[in-house]
Amino acid sequence: MLSYRHIENLEVVGHLDSNFIGCQDSRKSTSLYIFMLARGAILWKSVKHTFVVLSTMKTKFISCFEATLRAKWLRNFITEL
Repeated sequence: MLSYRHIENLEVVGHLDSNFIGCQDSRKSTSLYIFMLARGAILWKSVKHTFVVLSTMKTKFISCFEATLRAKWLRNFITEL
């Protein structure tokens, strides 16, 4: 059950995680991000990459890039509300 509380300061908080070679069978990395507003989740994604990455830094860069795109979209969406 999702529940949202009324709070004065509406601030979006994002969390990001990535895992180099998250899947032992395919050797592909995984990424996860979640954005929260009023202590409730409003946008999230967990995905196994479609390609093999050769370093942990590349995995983190790709994960940050994807999450940043969503954060910019979310900021524009909330601004329009």
